[in-house]
Amino acid sequence: MAGLGGIGLGFVVPFVLSVVLVATSGDMALLMLPLPFLFGLWAMQALAPAGFTLEADGVRIERRWLSRLIPYGVIQSVDRERRAVGGLGAVGLNGLFGSQGPRWNRRTGWHYLAIANTTDLVYLHTTAGLMVLSPSRPDEFCSQLRKRIATTAPS
Repeated sequence: MAGLGGIGLGFVVPFVLSVVLVATSGDMALLMLPLPFLFGLWAMQALAPAGFTLEADGVRIERRWLSRLIPYGVIQSVDRERRAVGGLGAVGLNGLFGSQGPRWNRRTGWHYLAIANTTDLVYLHTTAGLMVLSPSRPDEFCSQLRKRIATTAPS
């Protein structure tokens, strides 16, 4: 439901507004009013996390643009212990296509979100800090990741 509301506010409302403004003013240039909003929606969906895979070199955060690899060497541990995430967003996108980017709150401190939902959270403790992911099968993801971390850990 929130996704439909976001699309409505992000594109439908500006489009209807531009049609009304063209009808009342006759200025056809106002038809371009929704284009920046449409571009914003397009950019948000392209940067939103689409999946998480365990590759040979690390955990891949899959996105349509700018996928990110987290090498196994920087991951210290992984858990599913629930904790407060989110909070003050320094940079990042929220809501419509998930949440991503650095966040800070008093209980957890700085952490990086790359989540599509808030129920299947996996917490990666890395050398750079806490990262929160939301793979589709979190328990299986954690067990496989623990095995890979154990085999790549320095002896």
